[in-house]
Amino acid sequence: MSSPMSPFRHSSKEFTPAQFGRAWMVHIFTTLGIVASMLALRDIIIGDVVHAKRAIFWLLMTLLIDGVDGPIARALEVERRVPQIDGFLLDLIIDYVACVIVPACFMYEFHVVPNNNFGVFVLCVVVFTSALWFARKDMETEDHWFRGFPAAWNIVGPILYLLEAREGVGAVICLVLSAVTLTTMPYPHIARARFMRYWTWAGATCWIGGVAAGMLSLPHHHEYVRVMLYVGSAYFVVLAGIRVVYVHRRDKRSATPAPPEPASAAEAR
Repeated sequence: MSSPMSPFRHSSKEFTPAQFGRAWMVHIFTTLGIVASMLALRDIIIGDVVHAKRAIFWLLMTLLIDGVDGPIARALEVERRVPQIDGFLLDLIIDYVACVIVPACFMYEFHVVPNNNFGVFVLCVVVFTSALWFARKDMETEDHWFRGFPAAWNIVGPILYLLEAREGVGAVICLVLSAVTLTTMPYPHIARARFMRYWTWAGATCWIGGVAAGMLSLPHHHEYVRVMLYVGSAYFVVLAGIRVVYVHRRDKRSATPAPPEPASAAEAR
């Protein structure tokens, strides 16, 4: 029986050591997401405005890492070059911590939801439905649209905080998005979805740019930041509706049988 191959040692004749090393660098880059999550959690535990600013920064870093590591991994054929490491599973583990657990702590500590038993209940619903979403086998369509809200609480939490949403409003929004998580409501993979791609990039830039600008301006809450956050949020809500209509019409056209071809004169006789 052969001994198991170490994932840290280059042994393939198909790829060079340099290619193997670059593939491993992508895994290291992905895993930095869990480090950023830990740093965000440290600032959340301290709990003042200065550390809220730092926590939002680290949550934005998790969003950035999660957004770009996939395309890089596919370009460098990481799955083939380091087959002993499951990049998809690694990404899921990190995403559940970075996108769900740490933001849930953020929302509780910084009063996005009520600091009482009801607030704890809301966050229990958040982590429960998010766990089910991450376990979905149908989470993404072939054209890279997520089914249901993709548990992106690392953007929702900071947005509600920067908008100074009332705790009750934050709780309702969290419950609504948790319910949507278990539906088939479409949400684009910002880096890969092609439908209305350039509009989506513009909306995402407005959204994330608003979070970044709001973070830098803390403890002040400027009106232009609110406008950017409202516009970005509204875009993705409208986009979901447009996508539902588009898919419905596409499916309806594909289900309509083609009209029969007219018979030739010879066939008619």
